[in-house]
Amino acid sequence: MRKGIALLTLVGLSLHGVVLGSVAVRAIDRAEPGAAMNPAGSPAAENQPARAPKTLARTYDPVVVSAGEFATLPEPSTAKLRLYRVDAGRGVPIPFQFDQRDRRGDLVVDGPTDFDLAPHDELVFMAKDTGDRAAADFWPADCDAASEIEVTDPRSHALGWVYLLHFRDTPPPPATERYVTFDPSATQARSASYEADYAPTRNFFSGLHVSERAGGDGTNILRRTEMLGCPTFSLLLSTVTLQFTEQTSVVRIEGVKNGPVRAVRRVQLAVNLGGLFPDLPTGTVYTYHYENAFVTPTKVHIPWVMLKTLKDFRFEDVHDFAPQALPLRYWDGANPAGLTLADQSVRAETTQDHDWWVHSSRAGTMLHAFLIPEAWRKWGIVRGTVVRTDQTTTAGDGAGFSLLHMTQLHEAGTYDLVQASIVLPHPYQPGDEDEPMAMLRAPLEVAVHGVR
Repeated sequence: MRKGIALLTLVGLSLHGVVLGSVAVRAIDRAEPGAAMNPAGSPAAENQPARAPKTLARTYDPVVVSAGEFATLPEPSTAKLRLYRVDAGRGVPIPFQFDQRDRRGDLVVDGPTDFDLAPHDELVFMAKDTGDRAAADFWPADCDAASEIEVTDPRSHALGWVYLLHFRDTPPPPATERYVTFDPSATQARSASYEADYAPTRNFFSGLHVSERAGGDGTNILRRTEMLGCPTFSLLLSTVTLQFTEQTSVVRIEGVKNGPVRAVRRVQLAVNLGGLFPDLPTGTVYTYHYENAFVTPTKVHIPWVMLKTLKDFRFEDVHDFAPQALPLRYWDGANPAGLTLADQSVRAETTQDHDWWVHSSRAGTMLHAFLIPEAWRKWGIVRGTVVRTDQTTTAGDGAGFSLLHMTQLHEAGTYDLVQASIVLPHPYQPGDEDEPMAMLRAPLEVAVHGVR
């Protein structure tokens, strides 16, 4: 988890960032007639009907494809590659990026813009940028290889396509649109939908603004994001309880990768428990910022010693809302009727498991999601509701998740967690969570066809 990732490390866990993206990639490495395109938009291309129209309607999802699927490329250099969709018979360049990963799986944040692809590197683009399937009888004159990437919604079987083209000589200009950037000096991620501020040298947010284009008014929604963790261990004949918050996490930014599609922030995270304990390292943590979302996937390794010594565990991860963003409405899977956070005292703490919650006001609407392993749910671990409205305290109005019954972990091992925050473009209505949550619950499927 982005802010709470250190909580489990205190009990001896090691963590490592992973990527959110498409799964079930099928590579068909063959020469297939058709599925070609003309990026130049020649008259022949304009008059040629598409083989099949786009039906895919997913707008939030990034698509991440392993470079190992592109076996038909005549050379590995990314400088000769461009990505296109077909729209009304014309080839349209779309934003894309290639991200390098080293042998350990770490994303390279300080490498060159263009490089030679290795099988573990990644092509990244947005599902909303897919288009029609291309017609059968035309290619740009200097294109000597192409791959068709077919993207499928597993729920509806709706389809969209893009085409990765290799050019012998100087390729046409790429798409110029850039969806998001991360400014290390300001510790801020910016897109046309939001601005997200990180606290300097820490791993929590100190501000969040939703733009008018994305349904907000630019008002700062957050005072900060807060974390509270209290694990209790049985050690020999005594028990020890530790407490840590968002203020005790210390980060060192290892680098930032700013691409047209996503900006990646890679940090080394440690937890400061005061003078009696050394800083506890947690390893590498990534946050992937997209046009209307930011996502932190994480691998968590739970050692057997935790199962033997952990006797109690309390954890909360809460958004502390700025007063100017109120009044504000709150919904989650356990409170579908919603709650109003305003001047009255309201508290809601439930033990009904749920994986999303939404806040909506004139300042904007955002959905926050937290995915835990299915095995944890079967063992009785619960993501509970935390909502507070209490003007008599300095804590302020807030909402978020609690993590309950962690002492019911049954098996040591490595588990995947995902935390995501997604901007919704209009005030929330019941059911609006379905499409953004599909990105996490029903990942897009991808098939790669070598077509030339």
